[in-house]
Amino acid sequence: MKSKFNYAVFIGCFWVMNSIAQKKQNVYFLKDNGQYVNIRDSADFTRIVQEPDSGSVLYNVMEYYPNGNIKLIGKSSAVNPVKLEGQMVRFYPDKNKKQVAYYENGYISGAVYDYYPNGKIYRALEYIDDKNRSMELKRMGKEELVHTVYDSTGTELVKNGNGNYLVYNEDFKLVEEQGDVKDGKRNGSWKGVMRKNKIAYTEDYLDGKFIKGTSSDENGNTQNYTVKEALPSFKGGERAFGNYLGQNIRYPATAKNSNIQGRVILSFTIEKDGSLTDIRILKNVNYDIDAEAYRVMKQSPKWNPGLQHGVPVKVAYTMPINFSLN
Repeated sequence: MKSKFNYAVFIGCFWVMNSIAQKKQNVYFLKDNGQYVNIRDSADFTRIVQEPDSGSVLYNVMEYYPNGNIKLIGKSSAVNPVKLEGQMVRFYPDKNKKQVAYYENGYISGAVYDYYPNGKIYRALEYIDDKNRSMELKRMGKEELVHTVYDSTGTELVKNGNGNYLVYNEDFKLVEEQGDVKDGKRNGSWKGVMRKNKIAYTEDYLDGKFIKGTSSDENGNTQNYTVKEALPSFKGGERAFGNYLGQNIRYPATAKNSNIQGRVILSFTIEKDGSLTDIRILKNVNYDIDAEAYRVMKQSPKWNPGLQHGVPVKVAYTMPINFSLN
């Protein structure tokens, strides 16, 4: 138990002891974009990862707003980064419930209930596996089924999976997408906007399946597309990326002589042009191994960028790199 927690300790993380429950726990200070910071006053929220309860293998995860109110309660199969498992509850800063969701292996799975800031229910969704989806889409998450949707006064807009569905932004101030659902799935013409990228789009669906779309930017330039979303990818695929690592990683002599091995977890941003920026070490092994992992990703050729509604977008990415002497 102790060694597992020690392995996760790095800058921005501190050992503390819960004086009541006598449970060891890690405390992390984070920004909303996932960046770790060293002090509480610089953080948007605080995350506490506590050792499992008796008879459980899952760590307790709690997040708090700067005002001390609870932000999230859940369970995780890992210390850092967390990998949520089972029921998770999120809250607004004023303590109103924001979301109740269920996770498997770090991904939403099953029932999800979202709430308006005023405490009223917004929607009830379900995330399911679809054997007909491509592997690429499966990696992006399970298929969404819409059961019920309400407006902020409690009027039902979608009933038993049928009706007009309004998709809001994070703070419920703007409608990002709107269209009809039939039997829980998108159907017909949908309209939406990507305000950050100043893109408007129209998309056609049939029984939940995306057919085609057209996007336009602020200058009136239009683009037709048949691929709605795609994750970033190394050019040539996973095998090509493995070859790149194998040909370019130089195992640090100091680590080799000391028989030091382990997995470095990095985060980085894949820009619209496929270049990698903002490379950071999320989970370290030792200085030399961390530096080598950083170097090889810094020198990586451009990737295929991620796509949303047919448009290249910036995507935050997390990547483990194993260093083994076997």
